[in-house]
Amino acid sequence: MESSVRSRVPDHKLPSGREEDPRERILLAAEHVFLEQGFELATVREITLRAGVNVSAINYYFGSKDELLAAVLDRVMQPYTEARVTALVAAEAAAQPDPPALAEIVEALVRPMVELSRDPDGARPLTRLIQQIRARPSEGTQRFFVSRVDPAVFQFITAFQRTLPHLGRADIFWRYNFAIGAVMQVLIDSDPATHRLKRLSGNLCDTGDDEQIIAQLVGFVSGGFLAPAAQRVPEPPFPLS
Repeated sequence: MESSVRSRVPDHKLPSGREEDPRERILLAAEHVFLEQGFELATVREITLRAGVNVSAINYYFGSKDELLAAVLDRVMQPYTEARVTALVAAEAAAQPDPPALAEIVEALVRPMVELSRDPDGARPLTRLIQQIRARPSEGTQRFFVSRVDPAVFQFITAFQRTLPHLGRADIFWRYNFAIGAVMQVLIDSDPATHRLKRLSGNLCDTGDDEQIIAQLVGFVSGGFLAPAAQRVPEPPFPLS
């Protein structure tokens, strides 16, 4: 499954003119400000200043700063979330009547994130934004993940269960979460702002090569899913002092 989804990468550049829709200008400005300053420190005033709109426009178009953040998340996460589902559906259709191979499911999960998280300059702002949101969740962002991201997660959980019927549903959820953690970690350490993994490995790991990242992730995540089912650790019969 090597059909690239790179053509869907949005070019999120701040508009230079004032002819664009005000709502779109606010979204673009907010994305930049959230990335630069973090959600907590970002101010509505700074966002509206960059967007060239009145402060009241935030309430008019979004209702609140939290809802604006949810709208920004939708804007930046929708392409790769949809690409994941599209790749999974294609893998399932190609494998019918059998379930798809494990590696095909894993690649459908990781490839869009690797390819679509990179902006035109090679940086990975999406991973930084997700880091901020997961570290400081809000009611608005929780609603966003429940409504826009979780349905795709459940599709993958079901696909993994069909391919790995010997694993319990709890094990599938655990391993799915570990897989997402692995993707996020390697993309954070692949950001050209630090090139951490490339530096640590003495240039052995070319984190500028998306295909190498994808191949390594598919092998690692697949191996994790193929590991024996975890054994529940029995609780001690008496409280430990």
